[in-house]
Amino acid sequence: MRRLGYVAGALVAVAALITFPVWTSGWESSRYATTILRDMLVLAIFALSLDLLVGVAGMPSLGHAAFFGGGAYAAAIASQRLGNDDLAIGLAAALLVAALLALAIGIFAVRATGIFFLMLTLAFAQMVFAIAFQATDLTGGSNGLAGVHRPTFAGLDFNAPDALFQLAGCVFVVTLLLLWRVRTSTYGRALVGLRENERRMRALGYDTLRLRLSAFVFSGSLAGIAGALSAYALRFVSTNDVGVPRSIEAFVSVLIGGTGTLLGPAIGAVVVLYLERVLPSAIPFAETVLGIVFIVFVVAARQGIVGLARAVWSGQMASRRRAARATR
Repeated sequence: MRRLGYVAGALVAVAALITFPVWTSGWESSRYATTILRDMLVLAIFALSLDLLVGVAGMPSLGHAAFFGGGAYAAAIASQRLGNDDLAIGLAAALLVAALLALAIGIFAVRATGIFFLMLTLAFAQMVFAIAFQATDLTGGSNGLAGVHRPTFAGLDFNAPDALFQLAGCVFVVTLLLLWRVRTSTYGRALVGLRENERRMRALGYDTLRLRLSAFVFSGSLAGIAGALSAYALRFVSTNDVGVPRSIEAFVSVLIGGTGTLLGPAIGAVVVLYLERVLPSAIPFAETVLGIVFIVFVVAARQGIVGLARAVWSGQMASRRRAARATR
């Protein structure tokens, strides 16, 4: 019965998310709220893809923007340069380019661990940034690619802001379901084992290099999808999409929300974009607030928002059990 309640609650939450532009249409700031939430969903997908590496497989990366930007450029080039507005082709191009980038980088990077893996991913991402900056004929260089066409699919036109929001919402929900299935599968448990004790996983007969590479490519592919959605949403792609700040944005989202949790990175993405995009209109030092929040979670609450909520809930349940035993 409780499980049915959870499923019903999840379905209501999904319906409320997808129809957000509809039931908020009477708000004075409905269009602005829809735009902000759309960008939060895109960052949430990006952060979820990174958490598959950081929180599940134990592979902290600072070069994840290479795959986000690769997907964004692929979708933009397919749309603008090739004149094809089909959503399936744009997403397929983003997925393919991001996966190939992740494979090419991962073949070298996954052989390292810890800080060496972190620095290798950062170095490779900087190489991708340099290529994007210099390949002016293909990527637009420092000027970027403007006027990216929004896609169509099976008669549906995603040119309208509300339709594009619903596309981002649907992709976010599918990403959540996919990652939930991965985490509960044998493959997901193997990734957790890799994070906890790689030597023991090798002793059990696992090819840990191949396992790490598969997680790296899978994570990079999801980041490419997020990049494609960003290109469609903003109608613009630039070298900022492959830069280190983009990787840090996702990394901070993961840490604030809670590593290794399904909803944590999404919650962290909401917090980060709220502090970056909404708070500056109220106070002039919003960037400082983001830095303070990050420091607080790193120093005093490393389990993130979801971890804190779980700890509080567990404490309350334990107190109730003790109170129940005391009254018997």
